[in-house]
Amino acid sequence: MSRLSLYPISSQQTLPIAFHRPALGRRELESVLDCLVREQISQGEITLRLEQSFASSFGYQNVLAVNSLAAAYHLCFLTLNMQKKDHLILSSLAPIAAHDAASYLSVTIHLVDVDKNSFHPSLESILNTASTIREKFGKDSVIFYAAEHSFGSSIPFSFQALNEDGMIVLEDFTGLIGSEKDEGYFGKDTPLSLCGISEYDLMTTGNGALIVASDSRLHKELHSLRYGSKRKPHSVAYDYRMEDFQSAMGLEQLSQLGILINRRKKIGKKYLESLQSTSHETYFQDPKSDSYLKFPIAFQKPFKEVKRYFDSLRIGTSKITEIPLHHLQGLAPLDFPNAERLYQKSFCLPVYPGLTAKNVERVSTSLRGII
Repeated sequence: MSRLSLYPISSQQTLPIAFHRPALGRRELESVLDCLVREQISQGEITLRLEQSFASSFGYQNVLAVNSLAAAYHLCFLTLNMQKKDHLILSSLAPIAAHDAASYLSVTIHLVDVDKNSFHPSLESILNTASTIREKFGKDSVIFYAAEHSFGSSIPFSFQALNEDGMIVLEDFTGLIGSEKDEGYFGKDTPLSLCGISEYDLMTTGNGALIVASDSRLHKELHSLRYGSKRKPHSVAYDYRMEDFQSAMGLEQLSQLGILINRRKKIGKKYLESLQSTSHETYFQDPKSDSYLKFPIAFQKPFKEVKRYFDSLRIGTSKITEIPLHHLQGLAPLDFPNAERLYQKSFCLPVYPGLTAKNVERVSTSLRGII
C-alpha cells in the first residue's frame, strides 16, 4: 500500500483554501471608484498624500512612491551612484527585482548562499565575499549589499560591520513594513531603503513600491530621476510613477496595516505551535518583529509526495520563489546547498489575513498529519 493512501482525502464538500488573497474590501473599492469619478487617474495629489502618510506613520524623513519594486531598486542604485565597474552582493533568495535592477546597470552580481537553518546569509559569508571581490578586482572596489528580510523574517545581524567594512548597504524591508524593533521601525538603518507593495506584500496598491530617503538631498535626487519633476536640459528620467487610483488603495491599506499584520502574526504563531510536534522546519527566530509575509516550511519528505498531500486536502501552496538567483545565473546548485535545499524541499502555506479561523485550523491540522 502506498504511503499516500494513508493520507486523509478531503471530501468534495470541503471548500479549497487559496494560497493567497489580497486583503481588499469595500473601502479600497470605494477609494478607487472615487478617483475614477473625479478623473484622478495619473499621479498627483493622492500619491503625494500616500507618501506623506507613510512617512508620518513610521517617522521616516522622506518617501517616494514608484510603480514596482524593480523601479525602486533601480532608482536607489542610481541615486547611490552605482556604476558598471561596481559590485553587488545578493542572497541567492533575494528578490529577482534587485537582480534585474542591477542588471540594467551592468554591474557584477555576486551571490551568497543562505546560512544553514536560516533564511538569510551569515554576516561572515557576506564579509568573506567582499574580501574575495577586493582580492580579485582591487582593494578600491565599490561594493553594494542589498539586505532583505526574506519572507518577513528579520535579518539576525546589524549593518554596522558591513558599514565598517566599507560596503554601501541598501535595506529592503518589504517583509517588515510596520514592524517594530528596539530602535523603532525597520527601514531607518541605511541612507536609502525600500519596500514593495505589490499584490503579494503586506499592503498593496496592485503593484508598486515606496522608497525611504534619510535626507532631503537623496530625496531630491530620487525625484529628479522619476517622471513628475521639472526636467533639466539633457537630463534622463524614468517613467516609474505610481498612479493616483493605486495610491488611493494604498492609503486605505495603510490605515488597516496594524490589523493586517497582527492577523498574520497570530496565524504564523499557530503554525509554529503545530510544527513543534513534527520534524519539519521553518526558520523564523524573532516573534517580536517577524511578520510572516510568507510561511516556508522545509518538509522531510519528497516534493511530489508533499504536493499531492496538500492538493488532496485542497490547501493551496507555493514554492518559496519562482526561481532562486543561482538558477537564474546558471550557477551550480551544489555551490548554494542551503538555498537549494529550501527551494527543493519547501512549501509556503497560506498566511494571508483573510483566512478564517476554521481554515487556519485546517492548515495547522494538516501539518500534524504529514509526519
